[in-house]
Amino acid sequence: MKYIREWSDNWANDFEEIVRRLKSYLPGGCQLHHVGSTSIPNMPAKDVIDVDIECPRGSMDRVIGRLAEAGYKHEGSLGIPTREAFRLCNETGIVRLPSHHLYACETDSPELRRHLAFRDYLIALPERARWLANEKRAADRRAASRDAYIEGKAVAYEKIISEAMSWIGKK
Repeated sequence: MKYIREWSDNWANDFEEIVRRLKSYLPGGCQLHHVGSTSIPNMPAKDVIDVDIECPRGSMDRVIGRLAEAGYKHEGSLGIPTREAFRLCNETGIVRLPSHHLYACETDSPELRRHLAFRDYLIALPERARWLANEKRAADRRAASRDAYIEGKAVAYEKIISEAMSWIGKK
């Protein structure tokens, strides 16, 4: 595969390492969630761990400040409302960590709900996870660039997200 790799059980360990390092920097009441394709068993993915920090309502300014102390640069919402993005740029505040994307969302964030629904739906329904995995592999085979891969899997992702949001609404 060109832009993704087969699932690795190391991804769960990578997430736990990130959690161990970040927990001491976060204000009380925050939770860390492993989301995205690396959180779903047997799902091929880019070798980057997606982490959502769920923080209590009204605590985002404190979370941003504490993450700055840990060496993260706040990048704003990057066009996705109710989600704040961060990039690790100073690894002196934190021991070198596995490659990851870090986002913070308040508890009532629709984006957090979407991320958790995607993960939980695919874990609960392995046949849908297999379908998406096959769609991702096919998009990877067809793609001539990383952007083309992302575009090639978009329709399948939208289908799964729609199913997941409907599924979570019935729980």
